[in-house]
Amino acid sequence: MKSRILILLFIIAGIVNANAQATRMAIGARATPDGLGASFKGFLDRNLAIEAQLNVGGIITLPGESFTAVGLLEYHIPLPDPAFRIYFGGGLHAGTWVNRGGHADEFIFGMDGIGGIEYVFKSIPLGISADLKPAINFVQEAEFFPHNIFGVSARYYFSRGHIRPAAPAAPARR
Repeated sequence: MKSRILILLFIIAGIVNANAQATRMAIGARATPDGLGASFKGFLDRNLAIEAQLNVGGIITLPGESFTAVGLLEYHIPLPDPAFRIYFGGGLHAGTWVNRGGHADEFIFGMDGIGGIEYVFKSIPLGISADLKPAINFVQEAEFFPHNIFGVSARYYFSRGHIRPAAPAAPARR
């Protein structure tokens, strides 16, 4: 058990270190139908972000409780109104899944996908998003991980340039 906690702490430390080096950062909360969590996002460039999540699942509706640390690499695509952007990506999760009917408490590790849409307010550094984050566990047996699959987040952006308009189109040549 101690080695599992140590692995989880190394993953979290790597994610936080990557976020600290990012140019634009945000911190917030993520709510799901079966739990809640914290979200930390840092942009490496205009479109590429690293997101770290700490999620607790199964506390409301689904069987078993889980605690997971998730690291995601996301690509953001600004829409014509730069306050809106869609994003997609993937990453890894590690954590524990306990009190799952008929199963022993277990360490979990697996892959996650993510896709969503975010709106960042133009007048205040606040963004809200909705996403789908399916996951598969690989430890013990390969299986779908149902906790925290749908989420709604609110994040505070620390930088002034929290919205960057799309690059202007080149003028037409005659």
